[in-house]
Amino acid sequence: MKKIINYRIVFLVSICLLLTQVGCKKILNPLPVGQQTVDANFTDFNGSLTAVNGIYAQLTNGNLYRGNNQLINVDYASDDVLDDPQTVSARYSLIDYFEISANNNMTFQLWDDFYKIIHRSNVVIARVPTIVFPTIFETNGTGSSFKEQFIGEALFMRAFANFNLVRLFGDIPLRTKEITSANEVNIPRAKVADVYAQIEKDLSLAVLKLPISYTNSGNGNERGRVTKWSALGLLADVYLTQKKFTEARASALQVIQNNSGFHINNNYRDNFFPINGGNENTVESLFEIQFSSSGIGPTGTAAQGNNFAALMGPTTDAAGGVPSIAAYRPSDNASLLGNEPGFLGGLIQEYETGDLRLTTNFAMGRIGTGATILLTNKFYEPGRGSTGNGNYPVYRMAEMYLIYAEATNELGTPDIASIDYINQLRRRAFGLQLSTISARDIATLQTQISFRTIVQSERRKELAMENKRWFDMLRYGLPFMQDALVNKQKRIKFNQTKMLFPIAQIEIDLNPLIIQNPGY
Repeated sequence: MKKIINYRIVFLVSICLLLTQVGCKKILNPLPVGQQTVDANFTDFNGSLTAVNGIYAQLTNGNLYRGNNQLINVDYASDDVLDDPQTVSARYSLIDYFEISANNNMTFQLWDDFYKIIHRSNVVIARVPTIVFPTIFETNGTGSSFKEQFIGEALFMRAFANFNLVRLFGDIPLRTKEITSANEVNIPRAKVADVYAQIEKDLSLAVLKLPISYTNSGNGNERGRVTKWSALGLLADVYLTQKKFTEARASALQVIQNNSGFHINNNYRDNFFPINGGNENTVESLFEIQFSSSGIGPTGTAAQGNNFAALMGPTTDAAGGVPSIAAYRPSDNASLLGNEPGFLGGLIQEYETGDLRLTTNFAMGRIGTGATILLTNKFYEPGRGSTGNGNYPVYRMAEMYLIYAEATNELGTPDIASIDYINQLRRRAFGLQLSTISARDIATLQTQISFRTIVQSERRKELAMENKRWFDMLRYGLPFMQDALVNKQKRIKFNQTKMLFPIAQIEIDLNPLIIQNPGY
């Protein structure tokens, strides 16, 4: 029991190396210096900043977007992502073929990392309001209150963690307060509706507290931190997931009509660092996971870059110290390797001839014994291994266009703006001017059913390999999933119970108030 209490009560503190490059500015590259108690940490501005940065740090220090990449791996369950067909690993194929059991590392690490984020957020939300900042640290670069900003960042992160947990596991323990005693550790699962109500409450408050932008002018002002628009974007996704289409539409529209200069890039490639040569946190970015290979360990030598090249690249690329396992590839009907007889519904076949998103997202690469197949190129940095520099996008302005279009259509039929937003994304995909009518535009006369199909297709192509497809499929519903996964891709073990992941058995053993999801 002592180990459990320490895990939840002792706050793991991280310091930051705050890069001051002109243009794109990395944030929150944490330098772990050991453990300090919460009381010792929360005494001044610097301690509060460090604590907030420690929340962000869990996204890259743990196994969500780095390490074992468990949040990204969720998409193996979708119809978009497959393992390397020649070196199929139990780690990925268990997800791919819905054979994962309660005794697994994946769901434990997802649960563990997200609850660490929630715990750290709760500590910030509870402690920061009581601290007196000196005058010089009262306001950030935009004139907003640093104290309000820190609380807003923590509210966003708590909502983000809960949103992922509730979609992955259903009912979950809902923690909204700092744990200060042993008898607060074990609590039962809260109903999905209650979790979503808390997420909405957190994000609505975060919208009021977060700044609209950052000046990139010093500690706490770095680009890459979440803004008001980040919170509204996440809120739009939360509403869409619950089929609250009126609210989703309104939230997405607020982001689209922002007064802070955010808009979609002219070129699709500009959103992805390995492809475009260095632009990160661009005008299209609402929230992305920050990575740097500059070295941020205790001695300044341990890299904290992403490991996407090791996961996605060709196995022949061993530069950077780690050979790729080529294990994060797109589904492809035409592949001669790894497909079941009659395999259909491949992601590659979704793209039209000439769509630049196809060649940006994927490229031919050599695997295993020498076969060449399409691999994920979107985040791949040749020669980087596990030390990639590129950030990982979580929310982009393009998704706000897609959310607006989907929500509006589900309220009846698409409006002129919905058609225009989809057409702008399609024009960009074919290298055309965003504001000029083109032969690639969809027709203005659409039924609800026809436009629904178009939006689903555009989401799949635009957001490919960005950890969206599984959650989209959940929103589309069981019949859609059965057709895509069982009928087309022959994953016969999928059924309704597999729409949720199992809670790791170790969590149930530690907390007897938690009951396992059906089917596991």
